[in-house]
Amino acid sequence: MKERIVSLEKQAREAKLELDESNQQTKTATADITNLNDELEKLRQRLLKLEHERGYRSGATIWIEKINSVIQTSAQHQNGTTDSLLLFQGTKESGLFSELQQELAAVRAAETSSAVDYDRTRADAHTALEKLNAVTELLVQSRVQSQVSTFKLSLIEDQTKELETQLRLGIEELAPLRSQASQLGPTFDSPRDLQPIGLEVVATQEKLRPLAHLSEEVEKMYKTYGDIYEDLRKKATVVEQNRSNVLAELRDRFDRWRGIMEKMLGELSERFNALLSEVGGKGLIVLKASKDIQKTGLELHAGFKGNEPVSLDGLSPSGGERTIALVAFLLSLQHFISSPFRAIDEFDVHMDPRNRETVSRLIYLASKANESNQYIAITPGQVSLPGDDNLHVIVVQNVQGSSLVKEMN
Repeated sequence: MKERIVSLEKQAREAKLELDESNQQTKTATADITNLNDELEKLRQRLLKLEHERGYRSGATIWIEKINSVIQTSAQHQNGTTDSLLLFQGTKESGLFSELQQELAAVRAAETSSAVDYDRTRADAHTALEKLNAVTELLVQSRVQSQVSTFKLSLIEDQTKELETQLRLGIEELAPLRSQASQLGPTFDSPRDLQPIGLEVVATQEKLRPLAHLSEEVEKMYKTYGDIYEDLRKKATVVEQNRSNVLAELRDRFDRWRGIMEKMLGELSERFNALLSEVGGKGLIVLKASKDIQKTGLELHAGFKGNEPVSLDGLSPSGGERTIALVAFLLSLQHFISSPFRAIDEFDVHMDPRNRETVSRLIYLASKANESNQYIAITPGQVSLPGDDNLHVIVVQNVQGSSLVKEMN
């Protein structure tokens, strides 16, 4: 507590120094503001005076010019000439005109000098105003710092008083304890500080407190549970071994599945590419995510007009090119289906004539590649197919509420 009181007293001295410094800054800034305000007032008076003189000179200049004009007009009427050199020769107005000209020159010279003085005075006023703003900001900061230091000093004083009270009470409590300790024996030098030892004792007591309700059978129960745990550990080892064996078998089966799938997809990709090459395209089928059977899938690639095959999921292929590629894939996939009949319903819906002709050609080529199967292509549109003896075109038409069926050669 004494060390804490000494530390607080040190902080109080530092806060007092900060407070004195802030007060001094406030006093200096206040004096500077007063001086600058006086200076600004003088400069304002000076500017007002210069403005007044400028107005006076401006009026004087106007009146002198008007008087000169009147004198010139009068002289012209008397002499009957407009020559400015001969206008005032031998007249009584010549002296007055000369004096007015001199006065006008003096007024203009004074105006030039006054303009320089006016600009300099305005610059001095602007500089003084900037200084005033800076000093005002410094005054605000010093007053804020003064308030903060005052509050900090008050808080430190309260804490110091509270610690002094606690110290006095502690000394009063310590006196009887010292008397009891002296009866137990002489004072000895402890190798460790008493406070950490007390904290360790309290921490150990807190750790033992939850175990106070345990019975004397704890050791026997611990041994029993230990045997059960060891038995479970052995069983878990066996389960882990069985799991490893099952995973190894699954990996082996997956490798065989992948081999079969890759072989089949190789043949399917060749037929897909061969079928697209008949209509000026290229095709490729790729097995995606082949390391995870749950996420495995197929990705179709196709390219037309001499371009390399790209994924149909992208934006490069057009809608017609996607349709042609998908039909070619379905026709290639039908090769692996054991069925005497193959049918495609309304394959050319929403197709332009060119794509309809291309898809019809693909169906025809697929049927020619496997003549043991029959292909049925159903379409509501017009088809254009090459002549062939094995090609039959059957037209079904609704005529007056009944279906009319015809075969076209």
